[in-house]
Amino acid sequence: AGGFSYDKSSLEASAGEATIVLTNDSSIEHDVRIEELDVGTDIISEGTDSVTVTLEPGTYTFFCSVPGHREGGMEGTLTVE
Repeated sequence: AGGFSYDKSSLEASAGEATIVLTNDSSIEHDVRIEELDVGTDIISEGTDSVTVTLEPGTYTFFCSVPGHREGGMEGTLTVE
């Protein structure tokens, strides 16, 4: 993450356990959350955080939960096969 965008707007993963890593090079606080699973990283600035989840096949939405960031375009699609 940096500014008000993720470096990818779509991601793919295999079903099963996965670790989602957020590296934020910005002094602006960000996180990454998986909407359908209600899980995510902590809100961080200039650092790295991660969360491990078990993914079922399907399509998920990831986004930044900091107020105004999702509305500013910080969201994407995670496809799990």
